Amino acid sequence: MTLPFSVSRVLAVAERDLRRFRRNIQLVIPMVMMPIIYLLILGKSMGGDLHYLPVAMVVQDQGAASAAVRKQVMTLAATKQLFRVREETDVRTAIERLRQGEYRAVIIVPPNFSEEFARGERAELGLALDNTDATSANTIEGEMRRAIADLRVEGRPVMRSAVGVIVERVDVYGHKNYMQYLVPGVIALALFFVAMVAGGIILVDDRARGIHEGYFVTPLTSMDLVAGLTLSATTLALLMGSMVTVSSILIAQLPLIGGLKTLLLVEFTIFLLGLGLVLMMFTLMARVSNPMTPRALFGILNVITFFPSGALYPTESYPGWLQAISMVNPMRYAVHALRNLLLKGVGFGAVLPDFLILITFAIVMLILASLLFKRTL
Repeated sequence: MTLPFSVSRVLAVAERDLRRFRRNIQLVIPMVMMPIIYLLILGKSMGGDLHYLPVAMVVQDQGAASAAVRKQVMTLAATKQLFRVREETDVRTAIERLRQGEYRAVIIVPPNFSEEFARGERAELGLALDNTDATSANTIEGEMRRAIADLRVEGRPVMRSAVGVIVERVDVYGHKNYMQYLVPGVIALALFFVAMVAGGIILVDDRARGIHEGYFVTPLTSMDLVAGLTLSATTLALLMGSMVTVSSILIAQLPLIGGLKTLLLVEFTIFLLGLGLVLMMFTLMARVSNPMTPRALFGILNVITFFPSGALYPTESYPGWLQAISMVNPMRYAVHALRNLLLKGVGFGAVLPDFLILITFAIVMLILASLLFKRTL
């Protein structure tokens, strides 16, 4: 019986295919690097304890019990490095600064706190939380409750019954579920996908198929080509981003605080992030001609941009090297702006710093893309 295949012919085909990978080492490197980068980025951006969360403390009582609470909070800051504590003198000012994003929580020791504790009455400790970030809000509340449970006032442990010190949580922005918290990250992720396809994969595919050769017989400059392709890809990003935004708002049942004004600012944020990501892809792919390269880099770029953005985990807790990546990542500022707009209903002034950074990033990427974009085969 004759076999339908020959071992020698199979080996020849396999050898030829392996030789192709040897000639295209740029495709092999991402295969090795991707799981390592996933381990590093995900392990540091999604796991471990939170650190250095900015917290305000307003002490309106000067008795022994309030001093014990203050000492316990400072101990949390010093030992677990959970908080960066700043003392405020006025509750209204502290809450306003929380709304502007300066603090994740405000701990309030009200007047007569020590006196109520000394009389054996229930002494309430206020805890106002920025609950648009569920991870940090729940962590702060849990740590504060544990700290108060171990509180000692003049050597006497606090009672764990209705009589004693209790922590009263106040969600500054009302109830927010986890799906609503994810909406800004989902919008940013959708824009990355559009930029990767329109600014990366399609661009390199057209170049490999010779479509760009038609531009070489025209007087178009590199800037003309980059601007035209950017306009097309950014328009697509704006349309797709708007569709994802509306769908996410409806699915998550997210109330649109601020109405039309908020929606316009959200659209402007989508435009700026889409523009920046598209130009970033053009810059990275300006000299690439192998259509497999953007596909091989897709996963790595996704991890490097999305997870360090703060979409899923507070950026304050990142290690130094990941903080550096996050600081130059445009998605971080877009997620911050979208979260402030959609979940907090802030005005233009609160997101202006994010807009300025996104605009600066887009300008830098436009210059680099124009310089690197080759107008020859």
